[in-house]
Amino acid sequence: MERISLFIVRMKEDLLNSGISQLKSFHWTEKMALVNLALMLVSIPFDSGVGLLFACLWILSIALKNTLLKRWSFFGWHQDKSHIYTTSYLLLIPMMCLWGMYLLSLLWTENMVTGWGEVGQLVWFLVIPFAFACTDFREISIKCLRIILWLNVLLLSALFVVLLMRMIVQASLSAEHSFLWFMMNQDFYYIHHGYMALYILAALAFLYDGMKHLNKANPSRIVLWGLCFVCLVLFLLCINSRAGLLCLVVLLFLCWLHQTFVRRKYRFAIISLIALSLMVVVVHFSLPQHFRRLSGTVEQVANGDASDDRFAIMGNAWKVIQDNVVWGVGAGDRMDELMPYYGSMEDTYCPHNQFLDTWMATGILGLLALLTMLFYPMIVAWRKKQLFPLLFLIMLALSLMFESMLERQMGVVFVAVMYVYCAMILQITDFETNR
Repeated sequence: MERISLFIVRMKEDLLNSGISQLKSFHWTEKMALVNLALMLVSIPFDSGVGLLFACLWILSIALKNTLLKRWSFFGWHQDKSHIYTTSYLLLIPMMCLWGMYLLSLLWTENMVTGWGEVGQLVWFLVIPFAFACTDFREISIKCLRIILWLNVLLLSALFVVLLMRMIVQASLSAEHSFLWFMMNQDFYYIHHGYMALYILAALAFLYDGMKHLNKANPSRIVLWGLCFVCLVLFLLCINSRAGLLCLVVLLFLCWLHQTFVRRKYRFAIISLIALSLMVVVVHFSLPQHFRRLSGTVEQVANGDASDDRFAIMGNAWKVIQDNVVWGVGAGDRMDELMPYYGSMEDTYCPHNQFLDTWMATGILGLLALLTMLFYPMIVAWRKKQLFPLLFLIMLALSLMFESMLERQMGVVFVAVMYVYCAMILQITDFETNR
């Protein structure tokens, strides 16, 4: 009991020293904007509708803060006539241009109802970046943003524990099926596994970035970090997303390269390589179906095998693109143009590749806007040595190769929020450097 109480006391001290004390000096409108930002981020994995509600409240709280405190700005030009040039504002332009290309594609689309629906769904690519560009975040520190990301990590870890306990109870009450049967034959979580995988990968990227703040003199933080890491990795394995598992392998490999060649921690690199090898063996024997799906996908990609439905759908999208390379078919005619290529398939699906999807809808200019939106921030984050934005954007780019993330509202809102969040981190980094 004494160890548990000491652990709780140390966690409280960490929380107070992590940036919460800074909130006491904030104006109530600044606190409201920060709270809505946190709720917007953490609620999206649970209910995208609630996330949209908090997005609207965040925008309203920003407008209220700017009005009462007179802190209006426009892409770095502040109301007090000061200007702090940051490349983070330039990161917003490709996202807003991408929405503009979807709007422009309505000029040559035939299905206007579907087209306006696509444009309306993507309007958050205009609203959220514009709200960010029209306010001043100089009062917020990196520590405050880290608190919000830690809250997201803790909630996802707690969600995994709850879902795991639910499945254990179901297995214990069932006389016919074992726990492994439930794991392999039932959906672990109701949200689409591709989207949930990206949420978890973002949390894992933040955990790795937070390793630099771990200290042997503070074991409570190390224990919490380790528990969250294990929960998130197991969560990703349980939702059984092939794209998520492939991205996890890439993420762990990138982290290993960073530890080995950038930070030059060779002992840690060797130990982590052994641990990852053991984890692969454990997954192979404990979850054979998950392992076979992952290894089968890798083999198909390596051999160019298009027998999988997903690769066949991507091939159909490429056929449509070949006939409309420059301007695309318009935001409303994507699925109509794909219909003749489905043949005997019972259902019709989106291309399951956001790059092909965007190219097919908006043409080469829309594709260039999407590529710029992804890779230009990676270069900026690399130069500023900000690991979390860099790793998240790499995971996002990989996820877009296997899923049309902007096909659903939850994907649009999450991508817009996290993208602006990464831009905010880069902006505040510039502010703190100039100070």
